[in-house]
Amino acid sequence: MKMQINTETNHQTMYNQVKEKISGTLQEQSGLQEDTIQAVIEEWKTLIKVTQPQYLKTILGIADANNIRELSSEEWKYLQNEMEQSFNVRITTGILVTGEEQKNRDTTWWTGKKQLQSDNYYLTNYMTYMKRELPQKVLETINEDTDAIMNNLADPDLESFSRYGMVVGHVQSGKTSNYASLICKAADAGYRFIVVIAGGQNNLRDQTQARLDEVFVGANYIGVGQLAGFKREKMPASLTNAKNDFKVETARAQGTTNFDNMKQPILVVIKKHTKTLDHLLKWLDIHYKNQVDKPMLVIDDESDYASINTKKEEDPTVINEKIRLLLQKFKKSAYVAYTATPYANIFIDHNAKNDGAGRDLFPSDFIYALEAPSNYFGAEKIFNKDNEKYVVEIPIDEVVYELDEDILYPPNEIPFVIKHKKDYDSELKKLPESLKDAVRLFVINIAIRNLRNQKKHNSMLIHISRFTGVHVKVKKLVASYFEDLKAEIKAYGNLANPSKYPHLNDMKDTFSARLKGIEFDFGTILKEVCLLVDSIQVVDVHQKAKIPLAYRKDVQSNVIVIGGLSLSRGFTLEGLSVSYFLRTTIYYDTLMQMGRWFGYRIGYEDICRVYLTDDINKKFGFIIDATNELVSRLNVMREENLTPDDFGLAVQLHPDSLLQVTARNKSKYTEDMYIEMNLDGQIKETRWISNIPADLDANEALLKGTILALQNGGFEHIATDSHVWKNVDKTIVQRFVGNYRLYKNDPLGLKSRMPIEFIKDYIERVNIDWDVVLYNGKDDAEFFQVDSIQVHRQYRSVKEKQGYFEVANRQLSRANPESIIMPAKFKKLISPQMRGKLEKPVLFAHALELEDSNNNIKINAVGFSISFPTSIDPFVNNVKVRINSVYKKQLEEAYKEEADEDGVYEDE
Repeated sequence: MKMQINTETNHQTMYNQVKEKISGTLQEQSGLQEDTIQAVIEEWKTLIKVTQPQYLKTILGIADANNIRELSSEEWKYLQNEMEQSFNVRITTGILVTGEEQKNRDTTWWTGKKQLQSDNYYLTNYMTYMKRELPQKVLETINEDTDAIMNNLADPDLESFSRYGMVVGHVQSGKTSNYASLICKAADAGYRFIVVIAGGQNNLRDQTQARLDEVFVGANYIGVGQLAGFKREKMPASLTNAKNDFKVETARAQGTTNFDNMKQPILVVIKKHTKTLDHLLKWLDIHYKNQVDKPMLVIDDESDYASINTKKEEDPTVINEKIRLLLQKFKKSAYVAYTATPYANIFIDHNAKNDGAGRDLFPSDFIYALEAPSNYFGAEKIFNKDNEKYVVEIPIDEVVYELDEDILYPPNEIPFVIKHKKDYDSELKKLPESLKDAVRLFVINIAIRNLRNQKKHNSMLIHISRFTGVHVKVKKLVASYFEDLKAEIKAYGNLANPSKYPHLNDMKDTFSARLKGIEFDFGTILKEVCLLVDSIQVVDVHQKAKIPLAYRKDVQSNVIVIGGLSLSRGFTLEGLSVSYFLRTTIYYDTLMQMGRWFGYRIGYEDICRVYLTDDINKKFGFIIDATNELVSRLNVMREENLTPDDFGLAVQLHPDSLLQVTARNKSKYTEDMYIEMNLDGQIKETRWISNIPADLDANEALLKGTILALQNGGFEHIATDSHVWKNVDKTIVQRFVGNYRLYKNDPLGLKSRMPIEFIKDYIERVNIDWDVVLYNGKDDAEFFQVDSIQVHRQYRSVKEKQGYFEVANRQLSRANPESIIMPAKFKKLISPQMRGKLEKPVLFAHALELEDSNNNIKINAVGFSISFPTSIDPFVNNVKVRINSVYKKQLEEAYKEEADEDGVYEDE
């Protein structure tokens, strides 16, 4: 066995060294062409074939020539796949919206002057070091983004200033890389005191400190400290370290008491906690009775958490007040809030201030929204398009929302309870089968990554509670199950017919159900599992945990992690491929932040799975739509030259639940109102299809009649596999939409998100012709035929509910349906951009073949989608939203102006 492990290690060394060399070559490419990666790989294939081992070992940096070998075709395939996912990355610079005062300031001071005069020492170190981690295109975009943010801070040579900005990113998308670059540039520009306020948990603060030590400080010759150009005399003074938060005694030991004597910048990374902020303010007050005359930059990470004032302005919450006091302590201060869920920040009263703490933290000077790289594994990818691929629904009989006191549950048979009390751990006796399935999948995933030469950290997340006692109990149950599984793997995994053993048979079933199309068979995977199963640990993460979760650089960690709050914000679980998530909340921002599964999954995205209930799955889907609307609004603001103070943001509330934008105490300056909804640039679909036989028959007849009317109307007809009719009289569309039979218990379309009465009104009032599309499905489906018009029906997976079929993935149309009528130059745009190019609305008619695998039924049905162009005069209707103080004020002023013109205005 030992010899086999050594051989595997040698093989791994060769693969990794070749990958590192190819990666280094690609990093140096200024502009990657489509075939560059393939060309570089072919060069290395040839080099390895024709070069003698004693020379290759020098080229590759391998100590022993006996370890030199040719890579297999499978290894070359993995290597190319990783390089393509790492380097064929599309990313664009972000969206900038600036304040009214900011528009009149010097916002080129950095790129137009200061950067040209600086040696850019800290930035150069950062970029040089990060080349080994990020593709060149991503680094270039980070550079451009942070240049824009720097320009909207202030020149530290100014006599005094205060700036308030916000950077909006994506959950687990690399915001730390962005603000690390910003910190380096600020240090180069002359900011002397840099404070990073990390999350509210020690593990996130420690992780953030370790990262900044690596890419900015370089102490103890780690990270940038290993670079040839590193200068110890320019090393930033860090008053905190990876193990110690800020304390007055620690800072005193550093000898850093007078900024005037400090030539290098000072870094402080603190937990977002009352005590640490108190310590920092106390230390500053000891040495500076009045305002400090040196420029300070404050980075507020996870700024929507704890930084928001949730009380009255005359008596603000403690953390909010102390951040404001910290800013007031410096004559020159810049505050940059970083968050992936900016709702609470936007809801800050933009006029709030008091005499003691000064103004509140509303980002009045700028808002900058970052774009995520194309290889980001985010909510859009998981919960919109390939939902069935990445999401595993937790069966409804395995969990309940809360225990029913009238039900007598059998002993040891209480299901997982989503809403539970602190003593729930005493009632928790067994694991649901879906969680056992998730554990088995994680074990399999580690083996797959090892077989793909990805012997790196692997994590599984189990998040079902906010109570420590429940975490401890779940850990015991998971550990007990895993020990049974491990024992059977070790005893029988290498036998000829292992599937006859219960746990191993379950593993095979998990493999078959969850990982269809994987390149390895189960036998190959099981052999690898036998080698690695002893390395897997079960760890609970909370404030009382005795053993901290740590990812060492010298050994592969394979961990099943159970936790709640300590894992909910900012903290990165390395190599996370399986998540089991039962927490629920009514708040958009909290729910998104719990999604630790977002991030980058180079080389193993295809095996990542998230176990969720149907309810939470739907909530994530709605949040995506609401967030996309927010970003779209920022785009409009930029184009219309609006400011953050003009940010009349209205974030749509969930129409079908208590799901809220953010906690009410964070949004006390907002209120719920019915405002007008705009159809411009939207797509609306019949995601819910009535399952009443008479409705199905009527809709089938309706579509056939509509096709006949299109054929007899003499409209331009384009036929390929699908059919397109151009410039159709709107009366044909009006008859189809008016007579289509929808699910009757959703008359306003708020639950299904098909507002039919609103759409009927649109067709009536907007005088314009339409385009109509009848899509063709796959060749193995039944035909739908009307006279000479024939198409295959489109297959859709559905779930039968009470009174309707719900289309899987919440998508009736597939990706970019508008492309069928787009000119060639627009076909590569994404769907929202295409709708911006539409000249008229489009009705997509769908002859469907529905399949509900749960009930084993197939049925023919008709659905439709409508894409609305953005070029038509806006058409609006009332919808309930939560609005911030800015928007409320704008509405009040607009209403007053209208009323004043009539000579009437009354306060309600």
